[in-house]
Amino acid sequence: MKRGFSLAANGPKAQRIAARNQAVLWTLFETGITVSELCALRVEDVDRKMGILRVWGKGGKERRIALGPVCLGYLLSYLNQSHEKGRGNRDDPLFHSENGRPLTKNSLTLVFGRLRKQAGTSDTSITPQTLRHSFAFRYLQTGGDPHGLQLLLGYEGMAPVRQYLRWYDQLVHDRLEKKAEPT
Repeated sequence: MKRGFSLAANGPKAQRIAARNQAVLWTLFETGITVSELCALRVEDVDRKMGILRVWGKGGKERRIALGPVCLGYLLSYLNQSHEKGRGNRDDPLFHSENGRPLTKNSLTLVFGRLRKQAGTSDTSITPQTLRHSFAFRYLQTGGDPHGLQLLLGYEGMAPVRQYLRWYDQLVHDRLEKKAEPT
């Protein structure tokens, strides 16, 4: 029988890694930030009381992104486990590798590879970029404004947002065509 996918783990180190992975996945999924932005996050960038994440984009431009209750819950759980009282300071990197080093693009690639393998989906391309695209589509599906999406994703111009709009329009068109097909 194939093992089910679970981020749960035994032992304190394994639990911290599972908490980190959940916080990373939810943060990417719910904010649409890039891998570089995720790796650059510091503990001080999380406003625990307001549920706001401060993100530093290209050119040092700051964005503030509201976190939903689920994402914030996983992020706070991770912070409580990995940044215990008396350990580190607010300028420390938010996410760490298993060795305690700051998370990098390469280490995040390895994390995603392990998670895909655990989930039994190693053939499926689930990446941080996939989560960024998911964020953009969900934003547009719920009636979000294209200019708002541009700000949330930290784009300088509208060209990348127009691409999302084209993909979204194609998705809607395909769904409408499928509904119109005779059964």
